[in-house]
Amino acid sequence: MSLLSVPLGPVHTLEERHTSTLKHSKVIAWIIYAYVLFIPVQLDFGGAFRLAPSDLFVLLGVFIAGRQFRINTRVFSSWHWGMLFIFVGASAVSLIRNGFLTNYALIQKDVGFLILILTYLMLTSFVDTWDRLYYLLKLFLISVLWTNMLALFVFFSGVKLSFLIQDARLSGMLIDPNAYGGLLVTAFAVHIMTQNSQRPLIGGFMGLVATLTLSCGIVLTFSRSSWIGLAFILMVLTFLKPKAIFKIAIGFAASFSVLLIYKGVDYLNVLTEMSSRPSQIQSRLDILGQASIMINQSPLFGIGLGTYNHDLRIIIHNSPIWFLTEFGVFGLLMYIGFMLWIFVTGFRSMRAAEPAHRPVIIAFILTQVAMMGLSMGIEALYQRYWWLMMGLCAASFQLTAQKHNKI
Repeated sequence: MSLLSVPLGPVHTLEERHTSTLKHSKVIAWIIYAYVLFIPVQLDFGGAFRLAPSDLFVLLGVFIAGRQFRINTRVFSSWHWGMLFIFVGASAVSLIRNGFLTNYALIQKDVGFLILILTYLMLTSFVDTWDRLYYLLKLFLISVLWTNMLALFVFFSGVKLSFLIQDARLSGMLIDPNAYGGLLVTAFAVHIMTQNSQRPLIGGFMGLVATLTLSCGIVLTFSRSSWIGLAFILMVLTFLKPKAIFKIAIGFAASFSVLLIYKGVDYLNVLTEMSSRPSQIQSRLDILGQASIMINQSPLFGIGLGTYNHDLRIIIHNSPIWFLTEFGVFGLLMYIGFMLWIFVTGFRSMRAAEPAHRPVIIAFILTQVAMMGLSMGIEALYQRYWWLMMGLCAASFQLTAQKHNKI
């Protein structure tokens, strides 16, 4: 498959071959395709706020489809309702404790999470065939690859485009190198599991190009959080697909060699310095230290949503510790339960699926593992590509359930 153009041809055959239960199904389809294509993009307005165009497409889809999006209890569990409940509870704690709820907590956290839940609902309502699932994944992969190749071109050519490079680290159009690293690791997991499957998303020569460019991009983000996510993937593959580890090693060795050939052996010193960044490590330890003090203040129900950011003008950069600090023990347990539910759903789907579909379901499981690693360094819950993978993982469970009434 060529990366010179987005393959929009299947859209029409898809709609002709499968009758959707949604009214205006073609319009909804195009909105969802646009949502996927814009996942690697964020717009920064002078540091005042950031806008993700993909969120606008979600809201547009909800506005058009309205009540037609159905809540299937097979994929919308009590854990989803529980997550909504703890956000309401943490907001209430903040109001009681502080006397107010900050705009950051209300808009970025509460409304932001609601949009993510609506995204999940939209995806699980729309993806009712394997063709649709694979098509959305292909669009996602192509969008990430184009963004990454542009970022690599800027990096190696020396062209000054600050929105793609942050402090000599690849950040793509997500502004944050750590978030971008997570995006690349997610795409890498999807690609490496499907490249040689019965239904490859990108195969042949372009598949090789995708492996090399994604590997190089992951290295050049210098994101330790995404590297932890990649390490988690390798550990899981040791049990699920050990042969894939060899392909990953070859891809990273080749991209690393190209990097040294282009930059010179002296670039190893830069790699070492950028990878270590001891001052940043100390800063993160200080953040966690402050969080531990706040946890002791209110261990059960937390200090309230947005309180840490309001008091210290910084975020925690660790998802589990963030939940424990602002949501308390009950909130953390709900978060862990929600994550475990996604994993269990993926494994149940993998066991029930036909062999042709198992590689892509394994890819979904790997992306969840990678996000657990990324969560150690950022508040990863708000990464839209994670919710795309969660939604498609749940959709695969629906699709396997169509054939297997009991899973």
